[in-house]
Amino acid sequence: MRDVQNRYQGLPPRTPEMLYNIVRKFYRGAVNHYDLIQEKKADVKRALAEWTGAKEDERQQRQQAVNGALTTLFLEFHFYVTCWLQIEMALYRLAKNDERHARIMEQFRGVLETHVNVRHYLEQPEKCVDAQWEGDPKNRRLPGAERDLYRFGETLFTVDTQSLESLHALYEAIAAVRAESE
Repeated sequence: MRDVQNRYQGLPPRTPEMLYNIVRKFYRGAVNHYDLIQEKKADVKRALAEWTGAKEDERQQRQQAVNGALTTLFLEFHFYVTCWLQIEMALYRLAKNDERHARIMEQFRGVLETHVNVRHYLEQPEKCVDAQWEGDPKNRRLPGAERDLYRFGETLFTVDTQSLESLHALYEAIAAVRAESE
């Protein structure tokens, strides 16, 4: 498996057409995964509500349910940001030979880096779940789930409409360059 830090090393040669197919495939994968992620977010909210409303003797069991729902959500996030990573690596290779793609890469650098950085953390979803809990053992809180904004290192992140709109804009920019080239 390719790690995030070394993602550009040893990339096999690909034709521009192959790279455009990679972009299209992973764009579709991420877009199609969006609704499932929203369902998993709802599962986390439900589990959190049950945990919050639980009696003291039930809280441990309910916390395990919250952690399970978070783990599932983060595995779905992992798939989504992996799609971003694959698009980013294809765009990187396209940008090496075409200034128009290099401009796209620069234009979307911030959002690409955010998604790729989150992917790095999601390689260990259980650690990501543990990192969400704040407070002492008696008064633990889960502010990320309450706000739908989760902590991955120093990055606050969620898969939301803003992320999806950025993905659409990135794909449209790449597709426009491809159309110009035909």
